[in-house]
Amino acid sequence: MAAIDDVADFVIVGTGAGGATAARVLTAAGHDVLLLDEGPRLQTKDRPRDLLGAMRQSFRDFGTSATLGALPLPLLQGRCVGGSTAINSGIIWRTPGDVIRDWTERWGLGELVDEKKLSDAFDIIERELEITETLEHLWGANSALMHRAAEALGLPGKPITRNAARCQGNAQCLQGCPGEARQSMDVSYVPRAMRDGARLHALARVDRVRFEGTRAVGVEGAALDADRRPIGKLRVRARRAVIVSASAVQSPVILRKSGLRGMVGERFMAHPGCAVVGRFPDPVAMNFGGTQAYEVPLRDRGMKLESLSLPPEMIAARLPGAGAVWEERLAHLDHFAQWAVQVRMDAVGTVRPAWFGTGSDAVVRYSPTPKDMLRVREGVALLCRMMFAAGATEVYPGVSGAPSVMRDPAEVAAIEARDLISTDMTMVASHLFASCPAGSDPTRAAVGPDLAVHGVSGLYVMDASALPTNLGVNPQHTIMGVVWRAAEQLAQQERAVAAA
Repeated sequence: MAAIDDVADFVIVGTGAGGATAARVLTAAGHDVLLLDEGPRLQTKDRPRDLLGAMRQSFRDFGTSATLGALPLPLLQGRCVGGSTAINSGIIWRTPGDVIRDWTERWGLGELVDEKKLSDAFDIIERELEITETLEHLWGANSALMHRAAEALGLPGKPITRNAARCQGNAQCLQGCPGEARQSMDVSYVPRAMRDGARLHALARVDRVRFEGTRAVGVEGAALDADRRPIGKLRVRARRAVIVSASAVQSPVILRKSGLRGMVGERFMAHPGCAVVGRFPDPVAMNFGGTQAYEVPLRDRGMKLESLSLPPEMIAARLPGAGAVWEERLAHLDHFAQWAVQVRMDAVGTVRPAWFGTGSDAVVRYSPTPKDMLRVREGVALLCRMMFAAGATEVYPGVSGAPSVMRDPAEVAAIEARDLISTDMTMVASHLFASCPAGSDPTRAAVGPDLAVHGVSGLYVMDASALPTNLGVNPQHTIMGVVWRAAEQLAQQERAVAAA
């Protein structure tokens, strides 16, 4: 049996935006760091180029994990070294000022999100991860059409800022950038931390944190084979602290399995979204350009619109019709564009460990509110109008009760007149937050302003689950900036202890 038995100053569970950033900071400060990840460490050259193959290899549960509620929402998460950064488009947004003020005034995060110090952390991350605005020649026609629509309708569109300054426009972000231009954690901070002395155990599933009294002293779980079947025990000891960075779903599951309660697994939030497809007279060729290269941020309206290129087999599944009608559309597969709306929802849910036989490891209960669905309706209708403004001959809104094929902008009114409910369309949740919220009040928060878990010692949560609310923008940069600050504070604290 291939058991894992090890020890380090800091044991970090997860290698996504949070865990990898914590490792980057702590190893640079001279600490002995051990990284654990349930998924494999994938070599870019060996990753499948087809999206279905990539999903099977690097997405949690092949992308089939979903919420419980009136409409199950798929929860898209990475399960490989690099976490969800290895399967996303690398979109970068600094934390909006109103969010920082809210976290300071209502949640008491104070020093953690000090605007000057957080900005300094962002500056370093942006230099190291080659963050820049997507150049126009890398937009591809899908994004160029969205730009045309935004200009026609007077919307505040802009090129997306990404961690991919050397992008070649392969449109394969979700499969893993073939040229490693996108600086996801698996090709940036994980190897950097390892060069600085960190060690990594991939295929190492952590089930729970071990305590001596109220102090976290390590983790235990299972070593896995390539098919993620247990082949031995995992038992790792932490001299200084355990840092759980396993995601907004997995972190609360691990902590609750470890006996922690309170606000652990409460207040789960997300940015669910849905997409609209349009047919254009000229080829769109979604196989070139940044996977996501153009956006229309409408935070004052609770939404953000983005271009989203997908491979042919995924777009084909969105085409309406049957028989000869569907075959005719399929024959013109390179003439379709797809844009998505992400909604900053008010809904809150819960995360719990799954019960036996559910086929998953977590139960997430979450249902959009009526107000949330008004935003979804507004976003979908706006995307349809944008498609027509850009020259679409047909638009496929994917909304029950509305025309499945629209050929005239006047038909969009059928969406705007409906009282949409969540079962009227297909939505996906890809931005997940707040299931172990940070705050100064332990009755409202699971972790403190230093991201240390309330009520115990030697245990931290450093990932999206610690963010107290959702953002209205993509969360990766905020996760990294907040974790940078927390890990920096932790390193300083350890230096002070050593000096004493």
